[in-house]
Amino acid sequence: MSIAQEPPPLEMRRLTKYYGSHVGVQELDLAVNAGEVLGFLGPNGSGKTTTIRMLVGLLKPTSGEARVLGRDVFLESVSVRRRIGYLPGDVALYGERTGNELLRLALRVRRMSEAPLAAELADALGAPMDRRVKKLSRGMRQKVALVLTLAHDPDVLVLDEPTSGLDPLAQRALLDILDRAGQRGKTVFFSSHILSEAEQICDRVAILREGRLIVQDKVERLREQKYKEVMLAYSGPPPDLEGLDGIQMVWKHEGRLTFRVRGDIGRLMALLQGCAIEDLTISEPSLEEVFLDYYRGDAT
Repeated sequence: MSIAQEPPPLEMRRLTKYYGSHVGVQELDLAVNAGEVLGFLGPNGSGKTTTIRMLVGLLKPTSGEARVLGRDVFLESVSVRRRIGYLPGDVALYGERTGNELLRLALRVRRMSEAPLAAELADALGAPMDRRVKKLSRGMRQKVALVLTLAHDPDVLVLDEPTSGLDPLAQRALLDILDRAGQRGKTVFFSSHILSEAEQICDRVAILREGRLIVQDKVERLREQKYKEVMLAYSGPPPDLEGLDGIQMVWKHEGRLTFRVRGDIGRLMALLQGCAIEDLTISEPSLEEVFLDYYRGDAT
């Protein structure tokens, strides 16, 4: 007897949005599992915000569908938004209210009596919940908005550029919060163009270019598929690297080589056995380098 498999908490199937003849996003297929932190990457204008607005039912897709917690996000948008934590990229809050007043309002909308994480989040982020919003700087408003988004401990987090406007300490605190949320089994989907954020906490990344999903994979797998940078210092004759596939020489001068290489690193080590090595450094590419390769169109 087969057991029905639970659908992923967040799922897009051929999700498409056109603005007239202009493509917003096209045929996105992507699922995010419980306990997973996924970074949705791309520069401004690539379609990240359009995708997120469709995910929370604020924008009707031209075709395809998006489901959150098993519900169609457009047909059941109110019930979906009540159960998720959504942070828009352009947060607008009632300026005359304090953060605590807005939190109580949000709880009433969600039909909840308390926010289990509010105090902890406000302390971690340094959010001034007792001050009127119109008196706050942009960064402080973002902190209040994050408390409102996360305080009810939702199972699915959908965040559009969540670190925007935050100071470095608050950025670090937020990334720790999202990392712990994933470890507790929550589903975290956040957009960013700051690649170091995704590199620190994401299980997977999805890269968007001109409205199309061009790659989705684990961060480690993306790095493995790209070149490695090798810095070599040697004495005596230079190593013979002619038999090495995918090599790109960067710099060569009097006993020092810097080059990039793809493929099996064991082949490189075999070719270096006859060389008098004084120093050898092999570096993995950063996620930013991987990302730029995909955007230059030379990914392999």
